[in-house]
Amino acid sequence: MTTPRLMSVGEAAAYLGVSAASLRKWSNSGLVPTYRTPGGQRRYSVEDLDSFMRSMREPRRGSAPPEKSSPSESRANSGSDGK
Repeated sequence: MTTPRLMSVGEAAAYLGVSAASLRKWSNSGLVPTYRTPGGQRRYSVEDLDSFMRSMREPRRGSAPPEKSSPSESRANSGSDGK
């Protein structure tokens, strides 16, 4: 089994084309998984970064966006009369 290549914050940010601050923020909010070194430094796997990028893609033009219910439908489906 191959050990995944782990990148530092700076390397991972350059790989994604974003700032290190943005990557840290996304990690803190749980959007990008991290590994921690014994010293507490963050490390990112290429596979996790690629997965994150795929999850952030916008739908292709011409494809239907996910259906969202309107606020009135949400109230009607929740059993609440809105009062």
